[in-house]
This record gives sequence, structure tokens and C-alpha cells, in this order.
Amino acid sequence: MTCSFGWPDRRLKLAIHSLPFVFALHNLEEAVGMETWSHRIPSYMHEPVQTGQFVFAVCIFTVLGFALVFFRNLYPDQESFYSAVVAFAGMLLLNVFLPHLIATVFLGYYAPGVITGVLLNLPLASFIIFRCVSLQLISWRKTIWICLAGGVAGIILVASLLRLGAKILSL
Repeated sequence: MTCSFGWPDRRLKLAIHSLPFVFALHNLEEAVGMETWSHRIPSYMHEPVQTGQFVFAVCIFTVLGFALVFFRNLYPDQESFYSAVVAFAGMLLLNVFLPHLIATVFLGYYAPGVITGVLLNLPLASFIIFRCVSLQLISWRKTIWICLAGGVAGIILVASLLRLGAKILSL
């Protein structure tokens, strides 16, 4: 069963369609320096990763982000689609602060992903979340829970994909 629903706002449509591309840029920034950075910091903050392992994980994660946005017609209804988008945006918004900004401030040096996180993810994810609420596509109460769930899902997914990437690299 597919659903067909219109876009309530042109700016929101553009922002949502931009989201996976911005996510891809963010993941690219992280991939370039993640191995070196992860070996430089305390392991309780982030386990050391290999570049191949990290690239594997973020490639799969990025493809899932594109699918979430561009397979819109597979959602059963409009609310399900906007809930998924807000969860994705919420995950990116929370990711700006944890780990990127907090790690940069705490460690006193650049954490891979902080530039695209602050300059792209923060404003885009905020706009999408606030616009969905202002257009009454999703309530504030639901938005808070969905953003938190998106953040937790993102942590679980990336940790699982990093483990899978490590296993694939060791074959």
C-alpha cells in the first residue's frame, strides 16, 4: 500500500530533500579524520575505529537517510512520514551537541563533524522540526519524544554498523 499526500510548504519540501545530502556531507567530514581523532581521545569517549570501518558504517547509515526521505510514498500516511523525518532531523540536531560540540569544547580541539554539524545540521534540522510543528504536522510533545527516539536509534544503529564494519574488515 502506498500513500500519496501533498507538500504543505515548498520550503519544508526543499529542507527535507536537502537533509540526506547534508547528512552525507557531515559523514564525509567525519570520515576524513575519524580514525586519527578516535585514536587520540580516551576510549571511554569513543572506541578507536579504522577509516574503512567508519566509512562502511556511515555509507550504510547515509543510504538509510536517503531512503527515509525519498521513499515517501511507502509510508502509510502523512503523519508517519513526518514523524520519521523529525526523528532523522532530531538525531542530527542532538548529534551536533553530543558528541561534536561537547567533544570539541571538552578536549579543546577539533572533533570531526563539528563544522558541518554547526553550520549545516543545526540550522537545517532546527528548521525542519520547527516547521513541522508550526504547520501542525506533528505536536510538540510528540516531537520531543521522536527526537529523543531518533537520537537513541542513531546511536544504536551507528554502533551496530561500526561493529559490523570491523567484522567485515577482519575477514
